Amino acid sequence: MQNINLKFFLFLFCMLSMFSLVKTAFCQEKTPSPNSVSINNATIDRNEKQNEKTNSNMWRTIWGKKSRDALLLGMWSVHLKGSSEFLSGGGSNEQNNLFGIQYCGLALGTFMNSHDDRAWFFGLAREVYSRKIADDTRLDIGYKFGPLYGYEDDLPNIGGISFAAGGTFGISWKKIGVDIMIIPVGIITGGFRINFD
Repeated sequence: MQNINLKFFLFLFCMLSMFSLVKTAFCQEKTPSPNSVSINNATIDRNEKQNEKTNSNMWRTIWGKKSRDALLLGMWSVHLKGSSEFLSGGGSNEQNNLFGIQYCGLALGTFMNSHDDRAWFFGLAREVYSRKIADDTRLDIGYKFGPLYGYEDDLPNIGGISFAAGGTFGISWKKIGVDIMIIPVGIITGGFRINFD
């Protein structure tokens, strides 16, 4: 038990340290890099320039932009593997009680996992598509990726730390939003968001 508490506090300390160190870089992503190098156009032929532009646009699209700053509340999940409480009467906890924050393209928070254990997450929160669909209503599509603590042997891990990724679909009305996340291991989650901007 003491070993688990030590791992948890070490994970929490590392994640908070990483959050404070990298948030500055993510918050300034709209500013040009001070290390930009100008390329002499005479030395690159047109095909190479076009390929470089295409690759740059592709990676810029995949990278997206930082997700809106928000408070993340509540989460419910459905497990498609047959242990779903809602679909098959299985034993997975699907009321996850998420509490987290998204700030400058990073997300940090905690929730109760499907085994009723406390889990912690930290990572990227990116939007690859955003569209205003009405005066006060917006649709966002993006992804989240990062380390996760609290699953022990249920997920592949190193020192109790696993990695998770999922695609997100969100709809917001004014400051209130609902997010659906699809995690490739057969889990669909839904939760609420209160936008700061």
